[in-house]
Amino acid sequence: MLFSIRRMSEEDIEEILAIEQASYRTPWSRRAFESEIRAPHARPLVLGQPDAPLVLGYICSWRTLDECHILNVAIHPSFRRLGFASHLIDHLLDISRKEGILRHLLEVRVSNEAAISLYKKYGFKVCGVRKRYYADTGEDALIMQRSDL
Repeated sequence: MLFSIRRMSEEDIEEILAIEQASYRTPWSRRAFESEIRAPHARPLVLGQPDAPLVLGYICSWRTLDECHILNVAIHPSFRRLGFASHLIDHLLDISRKEGILRHLLEVRVSNEAAISLYKKYGFKVCGVRKRYYADTGEDALIMQRSDL
């Protein structure tokens, strides 16, 4: 399957919201994605088919000096377990290398074993816990970090 990765645009939001609703108990709002698109420190990317408007997945991150904070990653339920999340992470890490970003951080639910396994594949290590981080369930979040120092 051919795909491309590009910056998120307002035209993508309806498809992104559908993926977000299918992926998370407390999904981000339209306003949250609109803010990501406009924010100068944000890097919202979508993975999609080049000839169709279909969004297969997305990743949102913030750059602060030499650090990248990954905020949100999701793949359309019909396209999970096909390596698309890996393509998004590979792309983000490649951009980071070119920009001199040396550290990546993220939070992930302690129960999200698939995501934790994916991040570990990329060299992320658990460096802390945010107690009761998720307001919907009170679940803890693992803080994971990857450092290229």
